[in-house]
This record gives sequence, C-alpha cells and structure tokens, in this order.
Amino acid sequence: MKNNKFSSFLFLLLLIVAFTGKAQNKPPFDDQREKIEAQKVAFITEQLQLTPEEAQKFWPVYSQYNNSKNELAHDFFKGGKRMRPNDETMSDKDAAELADNYIRHAQKMLDIQKEYHLKFKEILPPKKLLKLYNVEREFQRMLLKRLGERKMGRP
Repeated sequence: MKNNKFSSFLFLLLLIVAFTGKAQNKPPFDDQREKIEAQKVAFITEQLQLTPEEAQKFWPVYSQYNNSKNELAHDFFKGGKRMRPNDETMSDKDAAELADNYIRHAQKMLDIQKEYHLKFKEILPPKKLLKLYNVEREFQRMLLKRLGERKMGRP
C-alpha cells in the first residue's frame, strides 16, 4: 500500500512538472517529450514496484542513462550520416563508411548500456533489473502502438 501511494505521488509530481513546463514557451515537441518521459517514469515505477529507497537511488542514475543514450542518438542523427539503404546513387565508398558508422554507433550504445547495467546492479535486485529491460521494451511497444493509432486517426 505504501508503494502505491509513493507511485501515485511520483506520477502526480511528474504530471505537474510536465504541465508547468508547457507554460514556459517551449516548442511543442519538448512538451510532448516531457509528457512521454513522465508517463515512462510512472510506468516503470509501477511495473517495477520500486520502493521509495530504490526509487530515490534509481531515478537519478536512470536519468543519466537516458540522457547519455539520447545524446548519442542525437549526435548520430544530426550529422546526417545514417544508413539509407534505398539510395541507389550512393557510392560504394560512402555506403561502406555509413555502414561502419552504424556499427560504431551501435557499439557506443552498447557501451553505455553495459556501463549503466553495472550501476543498476548496485541499486536494484536482480529480478527487478531484468524486469527493467522488459518494461522498457513494453513501454516502447505501447508508445509505438499509440503513435500508429494516432496516425490512423484514432485517439
């Protein structure tokens, strides 16, 4: 029961933060990102049934983890050097370079995951750590499903 109260409190707090951010003249995309992040935090907290002590240690580390992954992805895509498999005009040299860049990017992402896996192991019990990875994928699937429904005109 105590954990449910904590989860509810955390969810409400995150919703307040998300809505107050909206009043700060941020681009609409930032508002949407904040809402999604708030939903993700609430979803993970609920699914992992984090204790207040676990949550206090976990969320700052998870935030760093997310920031590192997002920064790497942003750097990869902003350079415009990403795979374009259907570009028949691309030279073999450019295609080889892009393929190499893709593998380097994937390795950097794996390095981040390995680094934070060790940090998470210090915070979460093994079963919750394993569940974290499944819950993250579940949230991504749920988000993609919602986006697909929105594109098809469903609320």
